[in-house]
Amino acid sequence: MGSSLGLALRKREVPVRIHVYARRAETREAALNLGIADEVFSDPSEAVRRADLIVFCVPVLTISELAKACRAGLKPGAVLTDVGSTKEELNRLMIAALEGTGAEFIGSHPICGSEQQGIEAGDADLYAGAMTVVTPPMLADEVSVRKVSNLWKSAGSHVTLMEASQHDRILAATSHLPHVIAAALALSAGDNGLFCGSGFRDTTRIADGSPQVWSDIVRTNAPALKAALKNFRENLDELSALVDEGDGEKLANWFAAARDKRKELLS
Repeated sequence: MGSSLGLALRKREVPVRIHVYARRAETREAALNLGIADEVFSDPSEAVRRADLIVFCVPVLTISELAKACRAGLKPGAVLTDVGSTKEELNRLMIAALEGTGAEFIGSHPICGSEQQGIEAGDADLYAGAMTVVTPPMLADEVSVRKVSNLWKSAGSHVTLMEASQHDRILAATSHLPHVIAAALALSAGDNGLFCGSGFRDTTRIADGSPQVWSDIVRTNAPALKAALKNFRENLDELSALVDEGDGEKLANWFAAARDKRKELLS
């Protein structure tokens, strides 16, 4: 996500200077070689020194810890954001992490991405046409919110504002549930790889995502995800009852309703 953002800003010739922090020297070198960064740093507090806008592209539960490591370099008025898939718990953690710094956290979540990992997987068009949700906390500075929103617009995104709790409820059903279902499907296929066709590959593709990223997502959005799982289980129970009944017309109607709902959601 981070390399894609850097490449997107470069492609669109956005007038910003990009400083990159990464733990591994190989990653820092790649950021320079790929043209993503103007400068690279092994110390997060040095990477953010004098920065107006800081974007965290790490697993959700790592963000607040990395923010603490940045404290010495944060200037008053700096705005911090992220690309994480959950927001309500992160908001609470960031309030504590930034206390006394004069910096402000405005969460954001670009609803795009892929299962591919690593800086080399960056895509300059990843954010083009995508929806990015910005989740300002109560009493957030309007100028800070505009800075974060304009960042994603500059990368090609459409932006919408939403409360963190609402974001987490919606994404539990539309993003987090599909991922855990894909993972469960992969675990349910047994040793039948020879017979896994395109349907299996398409449906389970996202199960290739980072285990750490998805562990953090589940841990920070457990109540909403459990509610989504309950709803999914009820739909499976309905299908199971129809299978037992063996009525072809009712089964066809069930699949037709699912097809129509998908078209409605994606229209």
